[in-house]
Amino acid sequence: MIEIVIPSHNRADRVKTLKLVPSAKLCVAESEYAEYRKYNPKAEIVTHPDSVVGLIPKRNWMVRNFGELFMLDDDLTEFKKNFVGKKEPCVIKDHVKILEAINGLHEMAKAIGVHLFGFGNKITPVQYNEFKPFSLRSCVTGRSYGVIGNVNTKWDESFTLKEDFLISCTVMYSEGMILTDDRYTFIQADTMKNPGGLSEFRNTLSERENCIRLRQFFGECVRLKRSGFNGQKRTKKLNSFNISVSFK
Repeated sequence: MIEIVIPSHNRADRVKTLKLVPSAKLCVAESEYAEYRKYNPKAEIVTHPDSVVGLIPKRNWMVRNFGELFMLDDDLTEFKKNFVGKKEPCVIKDHVKILEAINGLHEMAKAIGVHLFGFGNKITPVQYNEFKPFSLRSCVTGRSYGVIGNVNTKWDESFTLKEDFLISCTVMYSEGMILTDDRYTFIQADTMKNPGGLSEFRNTLSERENCIRLRQFFGECVRLKRSGFNGQKRTKKLNSFNISVSFK
């Protein structure tokens, strides 16, 4: 079984993901240990030095120390399956089934030699294509992905946002394959309104700077995102610098 780890910062009393995966480990700064222990008495907590600041440095530290792991954001609220019939329940509440889905994806990644893998971004069954349950050419989403560490596993720590795009583009450039599973997806709270985490770094200027740098690094595969359709309604961009990535 792969280690499941939740990187968290300044959200000791709001780690929603433990309700979905109670066996997951929390990864927090040493100075935050007491606060996280107070609000999460049953969780296993791993600490990193306070000198590790920011999500990408934290993820680099986690990969160095765990080697192979599956990372979940701390604000996940649901786990859904997309291969369901009309009016059939799609939310999975059984902790064992969630672990089975994560470990099954990990085994598949190892079997085909992929070092970055995760669940897709299809948030409703209507978006799901039953003829394409898996992809080897899609980005992972930052809220749920796994890493099997190798020589390419070290992300540019000068980026403060858009880390899932940075990591996906880096791995696709160096290895040419990323495994994503659209059969399942995790749903998270509104990160733009949830204090803690990356909220202290996220503003329009920092979003713009990180988007421009991604475009400079990886070229035309990085594009500004337009409004879309999530299977239920038209969606709007959260800000002017929402992006998408398309690999040829």
